[in-house]
Amino acid sequence: MKSNKNTIRLISISLAALLLVLFLIYKDDIFGSKDSAQKPSSGYANAVLPVKATIMKAAPLTDKLIAAGTVMADEQVSIAAETSGRVVSISFEEGAMVKKGDLLVTINNSDLMAQIARNSYQVQLAEEREQRQRSLLQKQGISQQTYDQALTELSTLKAEGALLQAQLDKTMITAPFNGQLGLRKISEGSYVSPGMDIVSLANTQPVKIEFSVPERYAPFITKGSTISFSVENRPGTFDANVYAIEPVVDQRTRSLPMRARYANTDNLVIPGSFARIEIDLKSKEDALQLLSEAIIPEMGTNKVYAYRNGKAVPVIVETGLRTVSRIEITNGLFPGDTIITTGMLQLRPGMNVSLTEID
Repeated sequence: MKSNKNTIRLISISLAALLLVLFLIYKDDIFGSKDSAQKPSSGYANAVLPVKATIMKAAPLTDKLIAAGTVMADEQVSIAAETSGRVVSISFEEGAMVKKGDLLVTINNSDLMAQIARNSYQVQLAEEREQRQRSLLQKQGISQQTYDQALTELSTLKAEGALLQAQLDKTMITAPFNGQLGLRKISEGSYVSPGMDIVSLANTQPVKIEFSVPERYAPFITKGSTISFSVENRPGTFDANVYAIEPVVDQRTRSLPMRARYANTDNLVIPGSFARIEIDLKSKEDALQLLSEAIIPEMGTNKVYAYRNGKAVPVIVETGLRTVSRIEITNGLFPGDTIITTGMLQLRPGMNVSLTEID
């Protein structure tokens, strides 16, 4: 019993000594030291933020509209058979340039040729008979009815000849316009039927650029307006002129379809390509402008931070023309003002700043 009391007493003394040591070690943290109380706290008032800035000046500014479009051939068609039969000759080379009316494919037409020959003989005989009957009618040697029968027979034979010629024309497929042929889909000896594709034909000089613009931009683009476009498969930009505008806004997209024409004399632009289109809407020669990232939208207004005497000073501004990277300032700033262009998230009114770069 006495040994247990001694043990408890020793433990209590040890704990008390440990608590005393901890108190001496951490008393400054518990009650605070004089040094820490006298040390000033850091904050935005004493921080110096390094920033970049620009000096406001007037320069030309153009408001551009960016749109997506498609390059189209001026004329394009898939030439197909109009009648059934066996292909007896192919008169073109794949990828060749052809003119309107050039013979491309001939389908077996020997039976039609024979019928046309027979019809021509019948027409010749009918014409001679009609001439004789007309002569007799003038001498009152025959009745008007007899002459009319001869004339009707002649007219019927001529109509049959025209029908045979139309059927023959369908067996001789020709180019409907000037252009470049594509890849043929048949061979000599193939049997074709109406509607079967034979070869494609496209006129690529000029080409059309089809695109749409939001309806609010419709007043800025008229027939004859110039657009610039670029394609993925060719470097550089090309200029085209708007030649047709849809008179009705597309109700699904609320946009206005348009087409422009590019001469494409060197065949550099390939139909079917995606086109990135730029259209100049408005331009000013002396617009006071600023980088878009320097503008801070706030409560329905726009503000910027001006550099004045080493501090960031907020200024409410009004804007005008906008491009992808720049905005016109119409009110609130003047030429020569220094405007901060970086560190927009860290800036606070009256904050100390240092300029690391001015452009």
